[in-house]
Amino acid sequence: MPINKDRQRRIRNMLHRSLPNPDTPEFQLWERNQRLSPLLRLPPELRNRIYELVLDVGQIHVCFKRWEHKARIRNGQRCYETSEGGFYCRILDRDQNPWRDPRSKKKPSPDKPDGPRGMTLLSPVCRQLHHETALLPFRLNAWSFDSLHTMDRYLLKEKRLPLPQRRALRLLYTQTVLPTPVEKYLGGLEVVVLESGLTMVKQVADPGPEHGSRRLVSWDLHQTRWK
Repeated sequence: MPINKDRQRRIRNMLHRSLPNPDTPEFQLWERNQRLSPLLRLPPELRNRIYELVLDVGQIHVCFKRWEHKARIRNGQRCYETSEGGFYCRILDRDQNPWRDPRSKKKPSPDKPDGPRGMTLLSPVCRQLHHETALLPFRLNAWSFDSLHTMDRYLLKEKRLPLPQRRALRLLYTQTVLPTPVEKYLGGLEVVVLESGLTMVKQVADPGPEHGSRRLVSWDLHQTRWK
C-alpha cells in the first residue's frame, strides 16, 4: 500500500529523532553497518568532514513548475499531453543573486530532468546516514525561492520541511522582508539577505529581569554585494 506524504514526513521525523532500541532487528542492522561499512567505521570527525565536502554546495534555489496541458495532433486526431509540475531545486553559487542568475530563470525542459528533487543521496542509504546527514543541506547552504508565492506554498501551505529541518536552516535569501509567520516558522535563521543586498544578522540577548524569560531578538543591518 503506498504511503502518503504525511506518513512519509512522520517517518522521516521519527528516523531523525530516535535511534533503534536494543534487541530489535533495526539495532542489529545499525551495529552491522557500523562494523562493515568503510565510511561508518571512520571516526565521527572524519565522517562529518566528508559530509560537509559532499553536501556544502553553495545555494539551494527552490523553484515551482506548473502542470501544463498542451494540445497535440496525432494521426489526425487532437489529444492532450500533460507535463508534470511540482517543486524542484537548482544549485547556484552561494553569493549569486538567485533572481538575476540565468540558471535560475532557465525553464525545465520536458526532455531533461528538472533538477534534483532530493537534497542528498546519503540520507536514504541507512538509518545512521539519515541521522547524521538529514539536516546538513539546510545548515550548510544558503536557501532561496524563485518567488514569495513559492516560499509561502513550500513552507506554510504544504509544510514541506519537518521541524528539525526548518530549524536547521541558517541563511536565507529573500526578495523582501520576511512575513512574521515565515520568520517564526524558520526560527533557526541567523542571516537573511534581501534582493537589494541588505543583510539582516540576528542578535539574541539574554533577557533582563524586566523582560521575564523572553529572549531579546534584534537584527543588525549590513550591505552585501552580489556576485
